[in-house]
Amino acid sequence: MRWVRFLLWFVLGLGVLWGGYWFVGARALERATQAWFDSQTAAGRVAETSAISVAGFADRFDLTISDPTLSDPLTGWGWQAPFVQILAMTWKPWHVIAALPPTQVIHAPDGQDVTLSSGRLMASVLMQPTQALPLTRAVVEGEGLGLSSSQGWRVGVDKLVLAAERVVDAANTYRLGADIGTLTLPQAYAHLTDLGPAVTALHLDAKVTLSQPLDRSVQNPQLQGLTLTQFHVTWGVVDLTAQGTVKPDAQGLAEGQIDLTLKGWRSLPAAAVALGLVPASNEVTVQRGLEFLAKASPDPDPEVISLPLTLQNGRMSLGFIPLGPAPALPQRQ
Repeated sequence: MRWVRFLLWFVLGLGVLWGGYWFVGARALERATQAWFDSQTAAGRVAETSAISVAGFADRFDLTISDPTLSDPLTGWGWQAPFVQILAMTWKPWHVIAALPPTQVIHAPDGQDVTLSSGRLMASVLMQPTQALPLTRAVVEGEGLGLSSSQGWRVGVDKLVLAAERVVDAANTYRLGADIGTLTLPQAYAHLTDLGPAVTALHLDAKVTLSQPLDRSVQNPQLQGLTLTQFHVTWGVVDLTAQGTVKPDAQGLAEGQIDLTLKGWRSLPAAAVALGLVPASNEVTVQRGLEFLAKASPDPDPEVISLPLTLQNGRMSLGFIPLGPAPALPQRQ
């Protein structure tokens, strides 16, 4: 029976070692979290919490930050929530899940308070288990989301998925994706007969190349290239798609081409006037301009405008119509 006693002591020893690992890891996680809040305060920002605790013994690290409040006096932006939970398995701490509360408040520089409510809102971040912890994949998922402003407007989203994933065979390149279900707009849009108060589809599939990888040491990564594989938005009778590639030229200005296809364009002039974007006296002018673009479009359907947005030599144009200077893409100094 000696081997039975040996096995028993071996299992007990492993249990003690694993329990010790959990307690050491839990205390280190608490200290690191508190150190982050202290560093934000030292940098002149407001960073407060009523409690920091770790539970989940012995197979999880469940970090709970109670009553977090963050704000930046320089920009005027702020955020607060009743809690935030950050969860990870003890045997895979490089895969982190964040659970956010059903109510959060965002403070805007104009004094506006925006309440973010959600039926479910979670984020997941997977990193490579190396010292630099480079990003492998990040996903945000939400259901029953709503933004309510202290100024009276409200926006709702029935479901939301945002994702970023490292492209293995391309340096510092990440695939971005977004799928947003029905987006309910403020009541001010309800009177737009052809558009209505809801964007019924919004989809994005793109790749970005950055100046450095997204890891624990990243600082101010700069955009080196953008490939828009698919962008699609549907708002009432209006349907817009876009695809193309943009990168910075030698002067840091956007260079490339985005192919745009717009259906239902006849509803846009009246909508722009109704929203106060265009004076009523200019509605006919805008209508004629869009008709001109439709005639210039190679698409045989007169209800479709299909033209390239070209960015070249520091200038931007839609088809053969000049639009002005190309936008700058910030570059590392």
